[in-house]
Amino acid sequence: MVALLLDKFGGQLPAWSDRLLPDGQGSLALNTYLFSGELTGWRQPKLLRTLKDSTAKYAYRLLSKNPNDTTITASDSLWMEFADADTTVLHSPVADDQFERYYFAAPSQPPKYNTRARIENGDHAWLLGIPGSGCTPGVVVTGGGDTTQVGNVTARPDAGGSDYQPGNSIFLTPIVPTGSMLVQSVSFMPASTDGLLSFHAVVYSDLNGSPSELLGTGNRVVGVTSGAVAVSSITNGVSVISDVTYWLGIAHDNPVYVTIADTRVHNGSTISNTYSNGPPAIAAATGGGAVWQMWGDLFGASVFAARAYVYTWVSAYGEEGPPSPPAVVNGWSNANWTVSLFQPLPENMGIDRNITKTRIYRSISNQQGQGTYFLVAEIPVTQATYVDTIDDATVSLNSQMESLYWSEPPADLKGFRAFPNGVAVGWKSNEIWFSEPFRYHAWPPTYVLTAEFPIVGVGVCGNAIVVCTQGSPYLITGINPSTMSMTKINLPEPCLHSGSIVATDTTVLYVSQNGLMQISQSGAGSNVTEGWITREKWQALIPHRFVRAIKHATSYFAFGTKVGTDASVARQGFTVELSTEDQTSFTIWPQPGGHRLGFSQLSSPNNYDIDNVEVDPWTGVGMLIQNGGIYYYDFTDQNPTIVPYKWRSKTFQQTSRRNFEAIRCWFSVPPTTPVQTARNVNEPQPVLAANQFGIIRVYVDDTLWTTRELRTSGELLRIYSGIKGEMWSFEIEGRVNVSNLQCATSVKELAMV
Repeated sequence: MVALLLDKFGGQLPAWSDRLLPDGQGSLALNTYLFSGELTGWRQPKLLRTLKDSTAKYAYRLLSKNPNDTTITASDSLWMEFADADTTVLHSPVADDQFERYYFAAPSQPPKYNTRARIENGDHAWLLGIPGSGCTPGVVVTGGGDTTQVGNVTARPDAGGSDYQPGNSIFLTPIVPTGSMLVQSVSFMPASTDGLLSFHAVVYSDLNGSPSELLGTGNRVVGVTSGAVAVSSITNGVSVISDVTYWLGIAHDNPVYVTIADTRVHNGSTISNTYSNGPPAIAAATGGGAVWQMWGDLFGASVFAARAYVYTWVSAYGEEGPPSPPAVVNGWSNANWTVSLFQPLPENMGIDRNITKTRIYRSISNQQGQGTYFLVAEIPVTQATYVDTIDDATVSLNSQMESLYWSEPPADLKGFRAFPNGVAVGWKSNEIWFSEPFRYHAWPPTYVLTAEFPIVGVGVCGNAIVVCTQGSPYLITGINPSTMSMTKINLPEPCLHSGSIVATDTTVLYVSQNGLMQISQSGAGSNVTEGWITREKWQALIPHRFVRAIKHATSYFAFGTKVGTDASVARQGFTVELSTEDQTSFTIWPQPGGHRLGFSQLSSPNNYDIDNVEVDPWTGVGMLIQNGGIYYYDFTDQNPTIVPYKWRSKTFQQTSRRNFEAIRCWFSVPPTTPVQTARNVNEPQPVLAANQFGIIRVYVDDTLWTTRELRTSGELLRIYSGIKGEMWSFEIEGRVNVSNLQCATSVKELAMV
């Protein structure tokens, strides 16, 4: 007497012979969901929303604004739709980004981005990146210099006459410097001639509009001539500062006549002073004197300098581009430096890009002679010129230019992924590109790394980037994009599809022609299915074109998808067990081989071609794009509609030829299962009908021998008599939850199972 009991159900192990499988594993598993050990099918995905564009192949949900609504069905969710199935979308890495920007790239279009407000308003996206101007700014230097005359240099034509100054006195006039300067000398215009007159210059500070404290004196000069300028130089000069009043004067011993410069006002001051005793340290002046033709010769703090000017363009969101070529011009530092600027192309000011400002920078050299660009001004992009009169001391307090080596991303960037520290990593051809941290608009070419083979896509796990190519994969590690290191992994397994790349917390997986490849963040590479799916079975069981996958319910969940008019694999899929916990989830099962879920095949739910397989980034919910809609797997539904499944047992080889006589199948009926309609028990049931719980097929020596319908759990089902065989297997096609299947060579024996 022989009896069989199947009370644990597992997936396929295609590398194993059907006769050598552990008792619970299946030789066929289609649409089976075997996580509990029972035999049941995957739940039917639900329609989440109908696409606005029925031809869209990728959809991305923006996070709900309601912090209490964290479900994928959030009522205020906003969706973006894309025609390219290979589109990748990144959310802004900037903390509390006031614009809430979203960035997207695809092989069919250049990288773009948009703000949430614009997306809500239906406004078009902007091209990502800010270009640099190829036009050198124009710079014209006017005025300035290292000396200047301050005071009453010339006399008004209507002034006329002269003013008598008695001997042993000092006459002074006020000045207000326009910058930090040195008083080098004091000059005046005598209106009399005296070859014996001795004089020298004096400089006083101001106190409430009168001379106050002596700051310096000039050298002694003897003799003056009427109409000839008389000058007294001040050794080392007297320092004065901008916008402060000072008093310049002449101390003399003999009487002298001085030319009057202006009769409209009287702002001069005089001091009675014994010349031989020198000027007083604190003045006791008398005001209301004439405006004498007297002035100071001042040496400015300006220097004859070489400056380099550049400018950058800035978007309305503060995104800055690289600088223009520099204009190097020489001139006095206190001159007027007029900078002429070029505007972006019209399409960059509101059509393709949102450039609104221009930033002007100029170079300042440190003590070692190294030049750095400092911000001079930020002006509207429509402003054509700017006059720079700011001194170096002020400009050096401004921010330094950060965008010297920045660039907009290449237009043919195929996609990008988010990397820790606010960095985006993108790929094209055989090149890996990196953005500046927290600046997805800036992609310095100096950061580019190259691989030996064309790049299919990348995956990010931890602080590692796995580059999947048409040859061997690569591992990139690092923190700062300027110091990334790249290592070739000695695993010659090409990645077949960018959509097959799935990143977990510790590994990156992708489909190769020989199996499912796994690359860890340490760089260890392996074929994770090679031990239980042979290469020839892998080639036969999975779609090898247009594969798109996600990590779903601890499995690698993949479908072939429709591309263009090619729907040849658009309804074929598979799952591969990923969780190592499955190997020890039962104390005595599975048997050697160590896989419970193993490999399972999938058919398209809803019977529509599949355009894409996705994961909602905010909830982790798996989604399908098909039939112009977004369908999602709702695991919160405790009574889901079950997709009909098909499962076949291993081949049970008997020690002699036998005839099994009876079967019992114990199952539960989900509430959403269609109501069963009575059928003729003797009618063959080759295919599961819409109104059936399930059917059981019995194969003898690989030939279908008996088909029975499941109607009542535990019901005794007879197997046709008249045959004996060594090889027996059992197939269940159904939509109910099967807990066990019992089979025996007699009804009496069945009662003892």
